[in-house]
Amino acid sequence: MKKQLTPYRCHIFVCSNIRANNPENPGCGTKGGGELKDLLKKAVNERGWKGKVRVSTTGCMGLCGEGPNVILYPQELHFSAVTEADLPAILETIETLKPKL
Repeated sequence: MKKQLTPYRCHIFVCSNIRANNPENPGCGTKGGGELKDLLKKAVNERGWKGKVRVSTTGCMGLCGEGPNVILYPQELHFSAVTEADLPAILETIETLKPKL
């Protein structure tokens, strides 16, 4: 095993989990989580952050009732009930990281 620091200034985790057997709480994937991930990935590439910011799909974060959920690490920031309209604010949060991207 090799242990090292992450190469990313920020890692964006977007829940895209679908809970097919739970119609009362079907998961972030049914609420647009996958689409949000695609839009964030596109925005990261357009800003030239590739290699500095990573966008990843994740399974259940245990917060399905509040989803779609986006978490930034190592900043320990959690955004819930995220819509496409919220993405500029999330990207602005990343943009203000110190040291600058």
